[in-house]
Amino acid sequence: MDNSRYRVVLTGELVSGFSREAVIASMARLFETSAGKLVDIFDSGDYAIDEEFLAGEANDLQQRLEKIGVYSRVEGVSQAPAAAGNLRLPKQLDPNAAGLMHCPACGHAQLVARSCDECGVVFADYNRRMRAEREAAATPVARPAPPSRPSAARGDARQSSSSDLRRPPVDPRPGQDIHARKDDGWHDNWVDDGDELPTEQYHVNLFMGQAPGSVRLAGACQRMMLGRRTHLGFSWVGGAFLSPFLWAMYRKMWAWGTLIFVAEIVLPVLLISLGLKADISDKLLYLGLAGIVLNRLFWPLIAKYLYCRHARSTIASMHRASPTYASDIDIATAGGTSRTSVFVGVVLAIVASLLTWNVVDTVHARMLRAAPVFAEPPAAPAWTQPGKSTTTPGLAPSGNQASMSNENKWVMTRNKLRVLGQRLNAWFGSAGKEVDPARLSMADIGQSLLLDFDATLDGWGKQITYRHEGKGYVLISAGPDGQFDTTDDVKYRRSLSR
Repeated sequence: MDNSRYRVVLTGELVSGFSREAVIASMARLFETSAGKLVDIFDSGDYAIDEEFLAGEANDLQQRLEKIGVYSRVEGVSQAPAAAGNLRLPKQLDPNAAGLMHCPACGHAQLVARSCDECGVVFADYNRRMRAEREAAATPVARPAPPSRPSAARGDARQSSSSDLRRPPVDPRPGQDIHARKDDGWHDNWVDDGDELPTEQYHVNLFMGQAPGSVRLAGACQRMMLGRRTHLGFSWVGGAFLSPFLWAMYRKMWAWGTLIFVAEIVLPVLLISLGLKADISDKLLYLGLAGIVLNRLFWPLIAKYLYCRHARSTIASMHRASPTYASDIDIATAGGTSRTSVFVGVVLAIVASLLTWNVVDTVHARMLRAAPVFAEPPAAPAWTQPGKSTTTPGLAPSGNQASMSNENKWVMTRNKLRVLGQRLNAWFGSAGKEVDPARLSMADIGQSLLLDFDATLDGWGKQITYRHEGKGYVLISAGPDGQFDTTDDVKYRRSLSR
């Protein structure tokens, strides 16, 4: 047994009749790698697959590569180490089974398995059923003998007929398994002559349409399709930048459109409407604006990947609902674009924005009317200097505001009289008998104590009066009415010990 090891080297030359794009896509599915990597390999000339094979395995892989449109050569592995490439067959597959197969029932292209991933048919059962049908078709039907023939001839005929019936039918492909390398054409036996099984890429192109933008999306999807998987690739979509939700509606991506609708419209509007409230942090406003910007940057980057996944899953669902595979008309109708959906999306966006804003306003108003049990007391109004009005010109203060303002003036006036009296007592104590309290006036006191003009005014902007009484003195404010010796006067009395 020959245990020599061989290497398969890609020459970079294409088989006549195969396009470069189709060959790269087929090799991307075969080796489960990206198409961009294969472009560099084709441009570099000879490129060795990073794996060593037996002679039969190397020949089989060479034939498989030629069937998908690329030439290669088989060469022995020398003693000297060769430069290793970065292209390898999937580890879970042997070289004989690498690549894609087509289901005989629905035509779905997939990696080799026991059953179809789309329609669920078991290949072994399907082979046995088809073999039984071929045997039944090959079995001759017994016919009545002709009425007049010699007896010897009739005996020969009966003997021949009975021997034919006892002879087992010949299986045109005895002992062949559907996964055998030499039986690659098994999946075409159930199709009429002249028909060709449609590939998944054909259905994807049909689903996306023939518009220039759709053709570019189909090309990007072809590079992302790696067998049953869809490789995540970041690529910019200008249409999705204007509005990811409307772009998804235009491409009939209802499920993704709903998710994008919540992330792009509902949440930002909710945060912005909350952030504009006076008693709520304005950080929510900035967070809502940041959400709008992030949506415009995130969704366009993965829009092609999402659309490719949507197209493949939709086509697969349609194949499962069909005896073989969905018709071209159904696939084209399910895909494509829809301007009506864009109009509906605009209406939904406007209605949802207004509704969210109104709901936030209503809930916020009810929360303000229902004061909490442990509400903080209202803050006291800022202190103002005497003689300066705290109300807006031209607007009359309300009853509560006027009452609170008058009360503050009473408090301020009492404090002024007390502070002024303390300073006056200290001056009398230091001056001794040199100062006669009976001959003083408020002007003399202000000049002697170096008082500001505002320090001699009460809370209503009126001048404070000094009067000498017996062995002491009294500081008097005329009160709100501005008239002395009335019931609303504010007085501060102090006796002098001399």
